[in-house]
Amino acid sequence: MRKKRTPASAKIFRWVCVLLVAATLVAGWRFYKTYGKGQKPSAGSVEQSEPTARLSTDPMQSETQSQSEVETVPVTDEVTEEPTTEPQGPTVSTVTLLAVGDNLIHNTVYESGWDTDPWNYDHLYQYVAPDIQAADIAVINQETIFVKDHKYCSNYPCFGTPREIGDAVYKAGFDVILHATNHVMDMGIDNIYDAIDYWSDKDVTVLGIHKKPNEPPVILEKNGIKIGMLNYVYGMNGFELPAGNEYAVDLLAYQDKLKSDIAYLEEHADITVGFFHVGQEYSIVPTADAEQVVEMACNAGVDIMINCHPHVLQPYGIYTSSNGNQALVYWSLGNFISAQTRLDSLIGGMATLTIQKTVDGDTTVTEVTDYDLTPLVTHTAKDKTYAVYKLEDYTDELGAKNFRYPMTTAEAWKRFYQIVGEPED
Repeated sequence: MRKKRTPASAKIFRWVCVLLVAATLVAGWRFYKTYGKGQKPSAGSVEQSEPTARLSTDPMQSETQSQSEVETVPVTDEVTEEPTTEPQGPTVSTVTLLAVGDNLIHNTVYESGWDTDPWNYDHLYQYVAPDIQAADIAVINQETIFVKDHKYCSNYPCFGTPREIGDAVYKAGFDVILHATNHVMDMGIDNIYDAIDYWSDKDVTVLGIHKKPNEPPVILEKNGIKIGMLNYVYGMNGFELPAGNEYAVDLLAYQDKLKSDIAYLEEHADITVGFFHVGQEYSIVPTADAEQVVEMACNAGVDIMINCHPHVLQPYGIYTSSNGNQALVYWSLGNFISAQTRLDSLIGGMATLTIQKTVDGDTTVTEVTDYDLTPLVTHTAKDKTYAVYKLEDYTDELGAKNFRYPMTTAEAWKRFYQIVGEPED
């Protein structure tokens, strides 16, 4: 049986149909790829043969890509100006310094703490402790040397002071302890070194005595101000330092060392304070030996001098040396506490001053901007009422009971002004 042949015209028709279907499919595929699912070309759009960017079929990625394509950085003609720096004014810092005189511990003073175990002497300084603690730097002249063993406690002429006095001094708030006094060798060289050991675990600075040679002068930095400090004594009541221990006490006889220390502080500190143990006992005016020390120190550049030893007050004020230098000098602060029997020795002074440092560009000025002297009085007694008061807080009732010298407050005020001068109006 023969197969039926398809006419040529029919074959041509079929191929035309196939080509049309293929063209339709291709066009549909390109439409789909160009506009995506569910999207229609906007009116007037022209299909491009090859899109410039392809969108991901991932919705999140498509959103990111679309934003990156349409976001542009705005162009502006504005010019950003550099911030201007305002000129800075001067920098000012201050330190308040407080100093008191001789912490002279007679037997009736240390006997006032015998009825406690351990011995306690907080009562001696309780009424002035707030002032001491309020100062940035508080200084005390520890006139008498400490002893470890109570059996060595002793009175004039060779003093031995219980260490518990030091505990009370520290608790009261003193920061600087002066030990270069004429009684420093009363109990021998070992007690000088023992005093250094005693203070070593406390936050204080000890001046005037040393445990090793060639120690540099002390510079205390407080509130950004470097304060150089010296403590020298005229002598030791006839005692001498053992050979090989000459460095242990700063003596005014060591003039080369003193001048070298001052020069060092003039170079490295902002201001220099000298605490000199010098003068004549019980004289209410400066004597020639004290004037000689002050003149030399002021010439060398010492800015402040606070002196002790006379056991009575002396005047204070600005001193001008022969080369034109000036210094604030407290010639004597008298006793801080004692059991002496005259009115002049029971009235002491608390020096207070403000040191100010001003930095303005390349210029630095450090100076004393304010200074004063607050009168103190020792209330002597054989019991716990033994204490030092500010005279303004002392009463006539207490004064009448003063064991060593009964007084009225009017009498004490009058004597204070007779010595240091009347206050200015």
